[in-house]
Amino acid sequence: MCAADGIFYPGYDPSQNKKDNKNKKGNKNKKGNKNKNEDIDIILPSVEVQIGAHTTECKKTLVVFIGGAADSLFKPLLNKVFGKYEFNYGRGENRLQDVCYSEHGGGKVVALMKKWFDAKQKIVLVGHSWGGHRVICLAEENPDITIELLVTLDPVSWSKNGKQAKPKNVKRWLNVYVDYKTASWWRSDNLIARIGGPWEECQNADENIIINEYIDYGHADAEPMFELMRVKYEVIKL
Repeated sequence: MCAADGIFYPGYDPSQNKKDNKNKKGNKNKKGNKNKNEDIDIILPSVEVQIGAHTTECKKTLVVFIGGAADSLFKPLLNKVFGKYEFNYGRGENRLQDVCYSEHGGGKVVALMKKWFDAKQKIVLVGHSWGGHRVICLAEENPDITIELLVTLDPVSWSKNGKQAKPKNVKRWLNVYVDYKTASWWRSDNLIARIGGPWEECQNADENIIINEYIDYGHADAEPMFELMRVKYEVIKL
């Protein structure tokens, strides 16, 4: 495990943590100035809260979202993808799936994968940026656990690249990527991705989709990668 192993367990309700965070901000902003991000800000819970909330009984497909190295700061996956998906499909007794989020370390994810797999539930891994690298590693490091669907959203890293083999335990690998030959150079997120080593098209993925073929989307646009490129619907149907 590493420092970037913060996680939302299945069954945890981030709305309560959001309320607590708002109250803290309210105490700090005595002049009544509203923080423009407070309505969407999601803060990782404490370990004590996580343990208390980990009550799911493995009755649904497990969907794990893993953010990139900067996701704890800018939250393109945590707020704009996981937060919306968890609210709509992963909350309450009538939830569609068991949904959780992990920072890019992913050290606490393996125990969840094993628990849900032993309960004969399907497992989906969705990773953005360096998180895309991490979901591949999680599949490779746990060959006895079948991954129903693996999604990489503009994955980056130097230790792996677009020639990365599809792990044998992955049934379907869907890769959405930015074409950096035509992507904007003025965007800071694209600059960071170029430095980080973008995989772009993955030759062994079952399907590759370019996000910026017609619109100037970039590396930080995890939300359109997930929602506009049919990815969400492939995840939902499992």
